[in-house]
Amino acid sequence: MAAFKEWVQSEGLEFSGKIDQFRKSCIAFDAEDYLDTLLTATLSREPLLPALGGLPFALQKHVDDDLQRFRDADIKPIFVFNGLQAASKDGTMVAREAKRAAKILDDAWSIYDQGRGEEAVNAFGKACTYKIQHISRWLSAHLHKAGVTVLTAPYSAAPQLVYMQQQGFCDGIAGSAACLVFGSERVITSIAWDSGLVSWVDSATCQGRLIFTAEAFADLMLLSGCVPTLLPAYAEAEGELPHIQALRGILTQMRGDGYALLLQRQQQHKDEEYLDAFRKARFAIKHSVYTKIDGTVETRDAARAPGDVHLFTGQRLPDEIYYYLLRGVAGARVLDWSAHRQITETPPLDGGNSHTYQDLVQNKLVDLRVKALAVMAVNLNRYFQHGVFQAAYWFNDAKSQLSVREGIEPVKGLMSKWHVPEAILPDGLTSHPLADALGLLADEKTAKSTMTERPNATPGVLEKPVELLGNTVLRALHDAGYMYADHTLSAWGKAIQAAFKEAQNNGYVAMGVTETEAEEAILVAFELLKLKVLNSQHMFPTPPYSGPPLRGNDTDKDNTLLVSRVACLGFFSHREIGYTGPLSRHLLAYHQMTTAVRASLRDLLEMHACAMLMSGSVSRKTIGDKELRDLGTSLPFTREPDLGLALVVKSYLDELSNEPSKRQDITRWFNYVTDMEGDLQKAWKMWACVNAGVQAAETSIIGESVKKMFRNADKWLQEKIAAAAASNGLV
Repeated sequence: MAAFKEWVQSEGLEFSGKIDQFRKSCIAFDAEDYLDTLLTATLSREPLLPALGGLPFALQKHVDDDLQRFRDADIKPIFVFNGLQAASKDGTMVAREAKRAAKILDDAWSIYDQGRGEEAVNAFGKACTYKIQHISRWLSAHLHKAGVTVLTAPYSAAPQLVYMQQQGFCDGIAGSAACLVFGSERVITSIAWDSGLVSWVDSATCQGRLIFTAEAFADLMLLSGCVPTLLPAYAEAEGELPHIQALRGILTQMRGDGYALLLQRQQQHKDEEYLDAFRKARFAIKHSVYTKIDGTVETRDAARAPGDVHLFTGQRLPDEIYYYLLRGVAGARVLDWSAHRQITETPPLDGGNSHTYQDLVQNKLVDLRVKALAVMAVNLNRYFQHGVFQAAYWFNDAKSQLSVREGIEPVKGLMSKWHVPEAILPDGLTSHPLADALGLLADEKTAKSTMTERPNATPGVLEKPVELLGNTVLRALHDAGYMYADHTLSAWGKAIQAAFKEAQNNGYVAMGVTETEAEEAILVAFELLKLKVLNSQHMFPTPPYSGPPLRGNDTDKDNTLLVSRVACLGFFSHREIGYTGPLSRHLLAYHQMTTAVRASLRDLLEMHACAMLMSGSVSRKTIGDKELRDLGTSLPFTREPDLGLALVVKSYLDELSNEPSKRQDITRWFNYVTDMEGDLQKAWKMWACVNAGVQAAETSIIGESVKKMFRNADKWLQEKIAAAAASNGLV
């Protein structure tokens, strides 16, 4: 995306005007281009983001500052996010791009391990926008809470923006070259608040400078990777850096025909795959898809579109689903899987070289994913209910198959019993949906009162926003195994309820960066326990996974590792500035496992929300656009934790296990942490909650060996904390 903006600046193709000219106007933004700019701009980029996961620490400040500037300039912004992935960019290509990004990160870690800190920071910065889906989800929710209009396009945001501009819903659009390719006459490329200038380019000027037709210009933008949702850069696929001017010279020799160029190259390099993807991308531009104001999904130039549109867009989903996507009830991930019948796994931030992570995504998370797909398919036709899904992994060329057919009927039976009215739901459910939903079922009599079917299939029995949230969460938790068919708590439900009670008693529930931090951390911890990956086993080989616990004896190292892994589930306090401090690829590898579990839980919640709406359970009279957006924003797992708290805990415990004469003050290692003592106290309380749930669990679900491991680690931890307190600690 940056390549196009750099090119127009270097060629002097931008026009500029005063921001005042846009007063009382509406500008629609390609949200992910806006986010990409924040993540890569010199003044706002945080190069160590790929080594930490989570959100950039200053992202919210940058966004809020921009929103205030819009208010001051009397400009109304609208943000449009990308939706589903077009079929032109198949799973193989996505995996290939991800492998290149992982290689960049692998090189960065190698440099870091050699002690070349400054070079490592620069190397990490090259992959600064890698894995931004969770950042987009947070941005969408944050903008909505700030009162900004947020939409999600059916596919690429660009044709949605062009439609909005053509229909007069906005006065201008801001984004990448994709907007020009999809038919906009001009696009805003930057807003320089300091100088008070807005810069834009128009299609005619770009084409005139290149001496290209509109079709040739589109081919150039596709092949250079400037329309990122459709096709990776061709030169990049060949191991070179994409360069618009160099590619322009080659295209000129072929009279601006990108297809002819690729056909010639295909004969030399046998790259039929890329040639086919290019054909699909061309059609995806010519027959782009967008949502109209009445909610229907339209294909541009539909009368001339071929009968196999699904080959370059993906299988058509019902318009109702695109509407829930538009309003943010669901993200695109499971919808993508359904439309393309393919689950594509890309490497995590640590590179994904460990067997443990590969086993997690290939085997252990299959159950949650199949459940999410089954929930999605319940209200769809036989094509979606009986299809076989291909699962492709970056580490294995062999594809496995998944089927959702057997999960359909159980899901139908489960969902039919959850129509709990507001009168039964807890008062605080909107603040603590996971804990309060399970707490509702702690009493067997109350639990059985939640078995609420729709009488005679009456439509619209759920009429209040809290009913949407409550029933979505209850259905998802039931599906995840935390309650029985009669709605009483299962063994797992009772164990996690003990952990939630401890969070109330020890004050952990009130210490989160977000209202739901504590309950989300506890739920993910128990999912990890279910999957048998929350332990002190050495899952990641060193090397290449540098940064495991180093101090003390084997017991010290094992316990430090276990407590630090629990700490991966929480946030820590940090100034609104890029991180500086120690890193750990070892802990990052575990953090990425927790991220995969969180994503699967979020998928399940979103699909249950959609299924509930599509089944007719929700009133269409009282639940409108705002309530739908509120539902998507209020679902748990909107924001992903970073690795910071785990790094603080690991560093602290490592030093406590060091020889007293060699111990160091770790506060000097974390320059911008604002409340290290508070962070450590939160980590100890989080640990106490998880341990309480483990000890309360029946041995049929958590064996005695695991309980003993946690008991021993807890005793060790209390001794370390007491010893630190006696010597005034390290912080």
